[in-house]
Amino acid sequence: MQDTGERPTRLFNPLLDFAVLGLEMQLKAWQTYQVEGTRFVANRMRANLEHLRALGHCCNAQSMTECHRRWLTESQKDYAEEWGRITATNFAVGFSDLASLGWLFGHRAPKQSPQLQSDPGVLQTTPAKSRAGLAAAA
Repeated sequence: MQDTGERPTRLFNPLLDFAVLGLEMQLKAWQTYQVEGTRFVANRMRANLEHLRALGHCCNAQSMTECHRRWLTESQKDYAEEWGRITATNFAVGFSDLASLGWLFGHRAPKQSPQLQSDPGVLQTTPAKSRAGLAAAA
């Protein structure tokens, strides 16, 4: 076979593109949760190790009870903070994923309106009647 230099023909398949985009978003979300979860588990393991170290130096039931109470209070606080971080991660991942689907549904508003351009050399695409009507409505 000779190389003709032409690019191979590709079939337009929006369903496949949509599936690949969905898998990319899923991978990104799983990576985000994996990093957050690993950080939390490492911090809790460190706190548990410190608890066991402190517990090993307790010499009576009262000091052991106080050590357990302090560990339990810190654990509850850590888990409450982690739930907050997971909720924030859910919103962050969800909104970024929804924003990336804009190409699928079409852009409803341009990033920069032609009327807002400050360069006098740029041709504005809005007809004069529309600009006058907009100014009168404002």
